[in-house]
Amino acid sequence: MDIGKLKNNYEYYEGYEGEEEIILESVENPTLNIHIWNGYFEDIFDSPNMNGMGWHGFTRDYHQDEGAYSGERHILDLEEYKDDLLLYENKKYNYPETSEVFSLILDFLYYAIDSGDSITMEVL
Repeated sequence: MDIGKLKNNYEYYEGYEGEEEIILESVENPTLNIHIWNGYFEDIFDSPNMNGMGWHGFTRDYHQDEGAYSGERHILDLEEYKDDLLLYENKKYNYPETSEVFSLILDFLYYAIDSGDSITMEVL
């Protein structure tokens, strides 16, 4: 996997400075980090499954103000967050860039899983 797109990537936050920012960062290699406008997260996670089975990963954090959304830098359970993200794989998004953001986050999680890195998430 080409990790160049995972290094200090602000592509999906440029132009949104001053609005809520999501940062995913490798603990072992802090130069591997992606910065994402919260609007893309809203686009992905705004319509969760309401089957009563409970929410996990990004969905839980986003809708219940837990994890990084509670104001703390949060270490992700990579498998849990990957599995949660994959629930939104076939969703139709409001912004054309959201599918690119989805893929970027998924690539970042897969890279971390494969390399044994830990990933933190922070909402600023």
